[in-house]
Amino acid sequence: MRFITYSAVLLFGMALTGCASPTSSILIGDARPEIPVAQVKVYLEAPESYEEIALIEASSDASWSFGEQAKMEAVLKRLKQEAAKVGANGVLLQKTGDKQGESVYVGAGSGGYSGNVGFGVSVGKAFGLTDKTGEGIAIYVKPDNGDAASENDSSEIKEPVKEL
Repeated sequence: MRFITYSAVLLFGMALTGCASPTSSILIGDARPEIPVAQVKVYLEAPESYEEIALIEASSDASWSFGEQAKMEAVLKRLKQEAAKVGANGVLLQKTGDKQGESVYVGAGSGGYSGNVGFGVSVGKAFGLTDKTGEGIAIYVKPDNGDAASENDSSEIKEPVKEL
C-alpha cells in the first residue's frame, strides 16, 4: 500500500515538474549544427556582421540559484545553451527582468494506527519568490577576415559580457 502511495506521489510530482520549462526558442532563420556552449558569447550591442537564427528566452526558475547575481548567471548560461543548440555563436541580449515565481508544491502522506489507515494529499503554491528572466536573439557572428589592424578596432565586434 505504501509503495503504491509513494509511487503515485512521485509520478505526480515529476509530471508537474516537467510541465514548466525555464527556456524556449523560436527559429526565425536557418539553424546551424549544434556547437559547444563555451563558444557562445553574449553581446550587449549588435556586432558588425551577423545572422539572426532564433528568438530565445530563459529564466532562473528551478536553477537552485540563490541571490540576484547567481540567478542572472543561471539565465545567461541557459541563454547560451539555447543558442548553442541552434548553432548560434552569440546571443544578442535584448532584455532582462524579474518575474514572480510559479512554484507549485505537492505533498502526500499515509499512516495507520490500530487497524485504521489514513491518507492525505496537499497542493500549494509559494508566493513572494522571484526569478530572473532574459530575452535575446541567437545570432551567428560571421568571422572577420580583415587584417590585424581591424581585429584591434573595437568598432568591429563588441566585447562580450563575462563568460560563464
